[in-house]
Amino acid sequence: MSEWTWEWKGYDPAAEQLRESLCTLGNGYFATRGAVPECRAGLVHYPGAYAAGCYNRPESTVAGRQVVNEDLVNLPNWLLLRFRLRRAEGAWSPWFAPRPHTLLAHRHTLDLRRGTLTRTFRHRDERTGVVAVEQTRLVHMGDPHLAALRTVFTAEDWSGEVEIESCLDGEVTNGNVHRYRALNGHQLTQVRTGAREPHTVWLTCRTSTSDIGVAMAARTIVTDRPPALSELRPARHRAVHRLVLPLAPGRPVAVEKTVALHTSRDTAISDPLGAAVDRLSSADDFAGLLNSHVAAWDRLWRRAEIQVPGQSGRVLRFHLFHLLQTLSPHTADLDAGVPARGLHGEAYRGHVFWDELFVLPHLNLHFPEVSRALLNYRYRRLPRACEAAAAIGRSGAMYPWQSGSDGREETQEWHLNPRSGRWLPDHSRLQHHVGSAIAYNVWQYCEATGDTEFLHTRGAEMLLQIARFWADLAAFDPATERYHIRGVVGPDEYHDSYPGAAQPGLNDNAYTNVTAAWVLGRALDLLRRLPAWRREELRDRIRLNLGAMAGTLDLVQRGLTGLETREDALWLDPVPLPALSEYGFSLRYRGHWGVGIRRLSGQLQIGVPDSEESAIRVVLADRAVTIAPGETCTLVLKADDPSE
Repeated sequence: MSEWTWEWKGYDPAAEQLRESLCTLGNGYFATRGAVPECRAGLVHYPGAYAAGCYNRPESTVAGRQVVNEDLVNLPNWLLLRFRLRRAEGAWSPWFAPRPHTLLAHRHTLDLRRGTLTRTFRHRDERTGVVAVEQTRLVHMGDPHLAALRTVFTAEDWSGEVEIESCLDGEVTNGNVHRYRALNGHQLTQVRTGAREPHTVWLTCRTSTSDIGVAMAARTIVTDRPPALSELRPARHRAVHRLVLPLAPGRPVAVEKTVALHTSRDTAISDPLGAAVDRLSSADDFAGLLNSHVAAWDRLWRRAEIQVPGQSGRVLRFHLFHLLQTLSPHTADLDAGVPARGLHGEAYRGHVFWDELFVLPHLNLHFPEVSRALLNYRYRRLPRACEAAAAIGRSGAMYPWQSGSDGREETQEWHLNPRSGRWLPDHSRLQHHVGSAIAYNVWQYCEATGDTEFLHTRGAEMLLQIARFWADLAAFDPATERYHIRGVVGPDEYHDSYPGAAQPGLNDNAYTNVTAAWVLGRALDLLRRLPAWRREELRDRIRLNLGAMAGTLDLVQRGLTGLETREDALWLDPVPLPALSEYGFSLRYRGHWGVGIRRLSGQLQIGVPDSEESAIRVVLADRAVTIAPGETCTLVLKADDPSE
């Protein structure tokens, strides 16, 4: 394997669902798990496909209770393509299904640089002989509505035919997570199918409660020679294109399946079906799509460049690859948050927790437009957060621990213990530090980008409303002359109450108190920095009480480690690691594209690309330097200086 590829050799049914997750391909708009194309969902395989922000809220009956859960919807399966073989004028073999005893070789190769998944295998059919198959798929990073699968069949030492069924399958449910299978997984309704000669089938449906329209159109063609048979077969829940192709020894036959996806959440379309059919009709062939897809990934990698040698570099690229499949520049055009498990499956029901706290520090310096879109997702749900605070008698904004389509609290109030069968209260909704995370993300985004327009408008509204919530939640204790925050759950959600306590929650959780104090401090800083007219406008709109905010503020200082952006400077505190003595990356900072930072041999090298932007200030623990555009500065790190 190279530094850009990951391989899975052999076929192990018990490991397939993990491999499928790791081989997911996506583009920020939608993603498809790395399932084998010929299999529908079952105990071994799960070919899920998910569009960012596409949720549904079915009702279920579980252990005698009616429960409602909002889920990220498993969309119709566009990947399905199965085949069977026969010798000339012989009987058809059964439809191929992967089994260890019939596979002579089996390999999946995930190419991070190109954003493709390639599967190669040789199958021994008892009636015909050996056939070699190569399949390459992509979910297009340039055009987020397109995906494609190319399959090449080569018969070895025999002649005959291969029959192919290329399908759009609307008979799918949400069933990826075993412990959710008692819930109602039926998300899609009003499934319709149709065909358009000579190569296109289509499928439309709607989500059962959120009423989101979904449309797919698929084009399946043979590139090398005309098929012996080609017929389009729309059925009740599936749209099928059936093909029969002649096979000759050693002569490859290629089949290309291209799919377009649109939903009613998309902008600038008339209807999803019309948009999908139109987009498919103008889509290039597989070779053309692959070229433009690889070019789009190349542009991404240049913006997110990371230079770490060895296995550490391979792992970091793998992590970054999966991050970019859920959060790409296409995310900037969407109303979507950061699902805890990305677009890779149905765990956590696709809900948005506080994971952007760990994601935005990277995006701020490489894809700030994506960071802003994720913050806008939170801003659009600010009214709902204010309603939630008011419902418990508090001021400001109380953001939900689990968010989905509209910003209501998606955390269940009761949880069924799968071992005991008992219903237990779920107190994880008391993790109010999610609000502090959102405020922190606003501040850090604006520090990294200099986006004062956002800070003074939407950012200010979110940060100040979150601060108002903390100011109101904190209670003053005259005996200790200090403020206390009671009845919360910290990041350790397994400790959610005191033994024997009548009420849930903990008092003065350290993480919650520290982050609340930080929010209050930043709120005061922001009010001082705002233009007078904007400050007065906000006071009128949200009735700020500076006295209450200042009274609840405890001064908390945080140590600095690594890279931070504050005080109009890049702060760096590099830590020597024997396993990573050299590393480098580039970032976007204050209008500069491609600020290069490299650490090697006891030195820190910082290069600012030539531009008309202002010089940047870099601060280390023992010194500060100013670097003009077009200059490179090399600093000797004292911790690594052999003379000390």
